[in-house]
Amino acid sequence: MNIQIIRNRICEGDYLIKPHAVQHALKEGFERKHMVEAILSGTIIEEYFDVQRVLICGHTSLDNTTIYLHIVCEYVDPVYVEFVTAYIPDEGQWEPPAFKRRRRKKR
Repeated sequence: MNIQIIRNRICEGDYLIKPHAVQHALKEGFERKHMVEAILSGTIIEEYFDVQRVLICGHTSLDNTTIYLHIVCEYVDPVYVEFVTAYIPDEGQWEPPAFKRRRRKKR
C-alpha cells in the first residue's frame, strides 16, 4: 500500500476509528487529531499483506512535546481507511524514534 493513498483518504475524511484505537487514545492521553497528524507526517514501517494492514509511525505534538504514535491502518475497504489501533510505542520494544523494533536478546 502506498502511504499517499492513505493520506488522501484521510484528507478527504474517508477514515474510521475502531474501538481499540479509541481505548488506547483514552488510556494514553491522545486524541483523533493526534492520530491523523501522525499518519500525515508518518512512514509505513511494517506491512501485513495477508490482512491488508500497515503500521505507520509518525510524530505529533501532545502538551507541547513531540511524541511518536503507531497507528495500524486497514485498507480493505475501497473508500475508507480504518484505524485499527493506535498507541504510544514502548521504548523497550522500539528503538528511538520508534521506527525499528529492538532485537530480542538471545538466551
